[in-house]
Amino acid sequence: MRKRLGKRALFFGLIAIICMVLVPATPAQFRWVAWASAALAGFWAIMFTIEDMLGPEGPRGEAVLPAEVPFEPETPFPPPPPPRGVRR
Repeated sequence: MRKRLGKRALFFGLIAIICMVLVPATPAQFRWVAWASAALAGFWAIMFTIEDMLGPEGPRGEAVLPAEVPFEPETPFPPPPPPRGVRR
């Protein structure tokens, strides 16, 4: 089965490319910021890609949940009672 790349990996990859494109437009004294941002975004893109490639996959590319995850109700508390009549 072919694995798909997640949105996080694509997002950080795109951010790394944008940071590298902006290096020439950055003043010389601040170019280290653009390079550091590109390196950090590239690091996270690689990490999320590795996570996507090694992680389990379920039907339609969704992550598989363990069997011991308890069911959570939609609302943990009942709604409040309706307000009483307003007195003046």
